[in-house]
Amino acid sequence: MRRTILKGLATLATLGSLAAPALAQAPFPERPIRLIIPYAPGGGTDATMRVLTGPMGEILGQPFVIENRTAGAGTIGAAMVAQARPDGYTLLADPSAHALNHMLIRNLPFNYERDFAPIARMSVMPLIMIVPANERAADLATYIARLREQGGRVSWASAGIGTASHLSGFLFVQRAGIESTHVPYRGGSQGAQAVLAGDTMFNFATAPSAVGLVQGRQLRALAVSSATRMSVLPDVPTVAEAALPGFELVEWIGLWAPTGTPPAILDRIQDAAQRTLAMPDIRARLATLGMEAAFQPRPEFTRFLTEQRALLTRIATDAGLRPE
Repeated sequence: MRRTILKGLATLATLGSLAAPALAQAPFPERPIRLIIPYAPGGGTDATMRVLTGPMGEILGQPFVIENRTAGAGTIGAAMVAQARPDGYTLLADPSAHALNHMLIRNLPFNYERDFAPIARMSVMPLIMIVPANERAADLATYIARLREQGGRVSWASAGIGTASHLSGFLFVQRAGIESTHVPYRGGSQGAQAVLAGDTMFNFATAPSAVGLVQGRQLRALAVSSATRMSVLPDVPTVAEAALPGFELVEWIGLWAPTGTPPAILDRIQDAAQRTLAMPDIRARLATLGMEAAFQPRPEFTRFLTEQRALLTRIATDAGLRPE
């Protein structure tokens, strides 16, 4: 699989190096904007951006055309944008893997930090710590104490190696001082079902895979991984407020252009994003997806990216993840 990914990336690198024509000085935008989403249709990034690009296109006066490029664990789509003409007409919407893939895949023909110009952070998706519905612990602090008493007989599920679900779970057991076994599954739904079936004790799950089960009382939510509570589960405390001060790790979605895109163009797209994310109906629609509107302009988003790269790299290293 790794050879296939690298072969595809090398081909894109070759094509991208063939020409770099001078940018036109025409007003922006004059034609539709191509948005690359490097993951499958229906996923969190895809669903979120399909909510946002409609009003953003109306503000800019041109529609967005979404292309899902799913191969290579997100790197094929990212490579297409890194090597695109920096004129604002090819953009990338990427989740938090953008700050971690350099740790997981060797010999990328582009650099996530160098080859992309941040435009804005769009949203965050808190992860929900789910446990069986009949869990007797009254709160997270009590649950942590019970897990510590298990003497290594604790197992927890995730949506897969290197996912936010995995890193959140690892950070939790590390911070809480719990001996445990990580059981990775192939996706968020499978991880949630493992807790529902009693195969594992807990999981940090995404909202789409867990909210319905929690609201249906099939699972119980002990906490959420964000710094603030989720609007869709307002009675569920954060991990930080319930037991572990300072704990925060969320999925997030950002918007990028190729490095070299003129600042005036980045400003126009950023403005459209900010105005869209301020719309009450858009915020409500995102909430139904388990997403929280979380706009950050370029300077703040750039600082956030630096912090996220450092944090995720540290957690991934502690968890024993290595590039393949």
